[in-house]
Amino acid sequence: MGVDDPDDAGQGPLEWLLQASHTLPPGRLAPAVDEALRRIGARSSLVYVVDHDQRSLHPLPMDGAEQGSFDVDGTTGGRAFMLEQTVTIPTDDGVRQWVPLLDGTARLGVVSVDLDAEAAHDPATTRVIERCVSLAAELLVTKSQYTDEIECVRRRQAMSLEAELQRCTLPPVALLTRSVAVAGLLLPAYEVAGDSFDYALNEDRLEVAIIDSVGHELESSVISHLVYGSLRNSRRNRIELPEAYARAGAAVARVFPDVRFATAAFGHLDLGSGSFRWISAGHPPPLLVRGGKVTGEAPTKPVLPIGLGGTDSTVNEVALERGDHVFLYTDGATEGGEPGGQRFGLDRLVDLLGRSLLDGLPPAETVRRLVQAVFTHSAYRLQDDTTMMLIEYRGAPGD
Repeated sequence: MGVDDPDDAGQGPLEWLLQASHTLPPGRLAPAVDEALRRIGARSSLVYVVDHDQRSLHPLPMDGAEQGSFDVDGTTGGRAFMLEQTVTIPTDDGVRQWVPLLDGTARLGVVSVDLDAEAAHDPATTRVIERCVSLAAELLVTKSQYTDEIECVRRRQAMSLEAELQRCTLPPVALLTRSVAVAGLLLPAYEVAGDSFDYALNEDRLEVAIIDSVGHELESSVISHLVYGSLRNSRRNRIELPEAYARAGAAVARVFPDVRFATAAFGHLDLGSGSFRWISAGHPPPLLVRGGKVTGEAPTKPVLPIGLGGTDSTVNEVALERGDHVFLYTDGATEGGEPGGQRFGLDRLVDLLGRSLLDGLPPAETVRRLVQAVFTHSAYRLQDDTTMMLIEYRGAPGD
């Protein structure tokens, strides 16, 4: 069944969209979502996806629709994206609902839905709209695997090969459960080389890693891939942190006999006990947040960066309480600044992190604002990759 099938008038919106999706060409997702929403009473709709810089939202192709991009900051649609909440505003002939496009809790964009005022005031209608948009987000993720069209809408400029390699391995930018939340972001989107981050939520713990490899060219991206892949392989083979550190170092040394390396912080958070254990391979110490306040850097004994032949693999440990946060970052976050100007600095980063958490924003929005602040401070010309990860421990499962 496709978008234009004439013999499906009796189906509800969710049933119709799910069935249509089975043979739906990826580039026809927006028209299919529009058809589903019209079955609820919408007059029109548009699907917008966020760009890789997380600064603007851009429409997927829609037949005959007037389309335009807009900024995340300072717009109604952007507010729905930032707060992950439906926002309704009046129009000349009804209302427009801006509904966040969420894959679980990862923010992909927003959907604008034009309705008669009477329909918009019906809570049941709003619930069905939100469910349709939720299904649309799932379809956006799956359909993106079969086409370049959706990815190209997200891009605002040509992407370097190094950035292409890094982006194809990144996990979703956010995850939220009752026990833990994690959000990560990597900039600049189109020229990044050596930075990367990774996470995986398994049955009883959250695995995390943040990596910053030496250099800025293709070689740096390859080093990052080696470390990323080795740590992921060790994790999946149930190898403990010290041995994972040794194996990653051996992989880099084997491919690059001359001196090449990467700094990294990697480890896991035990969801039952709140114990966070990690190895800091020449990486900045994590920042700890308790009671909404940044308490400072976690006590850390660093070891040599990965690839320099380190044998000491000290595992650091800190006990987290419900509501605590761990913030990981690469040095681009503190060293960012205009050439010849003032660096962003650790003090500024700590202050902004604390103020953002006090605002009660979702973790993904907190990280977005932090990265954008560094980006703005650098006059949108980052001299080094900037990566941040925010982890929130929300308590043991079942609490």
